[in-house]
Amino acid sequence: MSISTIQEIKDKVGPAAQEIIASQLHLEKIGGKYRCPDKMAHRHGDRTPSMAWDNNLLQFKCFGCGKLIDIYSLYREHLNYTHAEIVREILGNDQIKDSSMVKNRAKLEDGEKKLLPLDDHQLEYLKKRKLEESTIHKFRLQSYNGMIAIPYYQNGVLIGCKTRRPEKHTEGPKYLSIPGSKPGLFNIDNVEPDKPLIICEGEFDCMVISQAGFENVVSVGAGANSLTDLIEQYRNFLERFDSLIIFSDRDEAGGKMDEAFFKAFPGKAALIDKAIMNGKDANEAYLRGGDEAIRKIVESSKERIEGFFDPAADNTSLTELFSRGRFIPTGLPSIDYGLNDLAPGCVTLIAGRANGGKSTLVNQIVANAIQKDNKVLLISGEDDKRILLNKIYKAVIGRDKQLYDLVKINKRFYTIPKPEVKDILKEWHKDKLHFFMKGESGLKTTDQLFQLVGRKVRMEHYNLLVIDNLMSVLSVATAAEKYELQADFIQRCCDLVKLYHCHIIVVLHPNKTFRKGDQMDFEQISGSSDISNKADNIITVIREYDEEKKSRGVNGYVEVLKNRYFHDLPKVSLHYDEATGLLFEFDEDEGLSVEYRFDLNKLEEDKNKEPGWFQETLPVNVPWESDSCFDGVDSAPSINQECGGDANE
Repeated sequence: MSISTIQEIKDKVGPAAQEIIASQLHLEKIGGKYRCPDKMAHRHGDRTPSMAWDNNLLQFKCFGCGKLIDIYSLYREHLNYTHAEIVREILGNDQIKDSSMVKNRAKLEDGEKKLLPLDDHQLEYLKKRKLEESTIHKFRLQSYNGMIAIPYYQNGVLIGCKTRRPEKHTEGPKYLSIPGSKPGLFNIDNVEPDKPLIICEGEFDCMVISQAGFENVVSVGAGANSLTDLIEQYRNFLERFDSLIIFSDRDEAGGKMDEAFFKAFPGKAALIDKAIMNGKDANEAYLRGGDEAIRKIVESSKERIEGFFDPAADNTSLTELFSRGRFIPTGLPSIDYGLNDLAPGCVTLIAGRANGGKSTLVNQIVANAIQKDNKVLLISGEDDKRILLNKIYKAVIGRDKQLYDLVKINKRFYTIPKPEVKDILKEWHKDKLHFFMKGESGLKTTDQLFQLVGRKVRMEHYNLLVIDNLMSVLSVATAAEKYELQADFIQRCCDLVKLYHCHIIVVLHPNKTFRKGDQMDFEQISGSSDISNKADNIITVIREYDEEKKSRGVNGYVEVLKNRYFHDLPKVSLHYDEATGLLFEFDEDEGLSVEYRFDLNKLEEDKNKEPGWFQETLPVNVPWESDSCFDGVDSAPSINQECGGDANE
């Protein structure tokens, strides 16, 4: 912003600016002086007008508060136009009356004349939103063409007006604007700089927060997704406040709003604790909990200013940390005890080489999660959805050859559930299992992916999300860009699980320093070191290649490299059961594996029951009577084939 450019704008309009400014701001003239429009500076009233026009400097000056208003600041600070718009419209037209700014102001003034009192239907809708009559009057809600009109005033001047229908939103834009509107911060005229300023997303959020007793509140008229310009437009205004409490929505857009204000106002912006918000926004929280709910949320921001926490003032307990989610077992007893299962609000990395067993482990975690009545979203960047589903089915139907058909496709045999069994399996995972195939979608960026996932998690209440695998899901042009974005991706996963109290598993490959069969360290996980730092748990899956160990039933190992909440870092030997495609914990000394089965017969007896689940300790490398032990995509086995085998994906 150049001083010379502003002076050029002032010179072009000349003395005519006095009448334009006075008219647009509705300045009250008493004698030769004007009443200053800065309501914040004169919040106790400007009883003795002291603003005068300086014809040499082409500006108004208030000798009470020092306020200066010229033609540039009229549009920039009072009518909410950007610097670029002002330069284009004033310097790009022969006369200011020809600019779209003047024409739009005229359209808004015409729209203002059409505002009417609210009708009974509109009032009834506002009462359902729990707005009191005094609140409706305070925020000057009116009617416009059958819709509820929400006016934006700045220094007493209408700068915009948004409208919405008096019924639940179903399709199309939720809000529209009266022609000529330039909404900025809603309720800006009713705040004081000597108190913390609450900044929320929607106008109804703002109104209920004010109604709950926190009157120093504004909302961002453009929404949480359009903050960059708004922050710069109102930076000087926001800098007047010692503290900003960001009361954003409980979704991904709200998270972006937190980040934007936290970066723009470090040390000043305070974030609320969204874990205690019963609803997606302030209005929902108010509908469910009234004034007390808003008070708790606002007061939660105190401990979140620059990470500040007062233990003496905290009433929460350790049990509340995981109280709003569900724990999901992996199916490996020692791993589950060490981690205390996969906890809500956490991110787990599962790393291993290709064909090393990591996707096999994921399959059984998914089956366990569904069996425990959890909802699962599996995000795949590579695989075919039919093969993914068939692997999960194979884990459930197990060794009972009465439940499946061996279907030869070209040279290999596939295990496919019989039609009647497939119907039972579908009933088992109905409304509990969904896939998102990244390769089949039109999503091009990581932002689009997280917007979709955040919306689905909020609406469907998933307990477990599986991302298989990280590199195939990232959508950028080069490998170098993927490397740079991995840490940001994991951070967004961390933000998502904290927000929605779910668990995310991210499948990763090791980097080129890892050699097959070796034990894996943090440094050998592909990507930046930030990935390991941000994750809560890190699990590695290593395949065994030694023939002697394989002959004794050891097909690999699972090891916990990181465990955020416990000191346990268990490592267990694995036996891979070819028939089910499951990895079982294996006791090398006893030659026994801890295995589990799903009993579909229980579902057939009672359609309201899920498949039964039971666990037992069994020997390995012995023939199973009436069982076929096979890889599932291999040639047809003989009935006497032993159940040993190589772990594979």
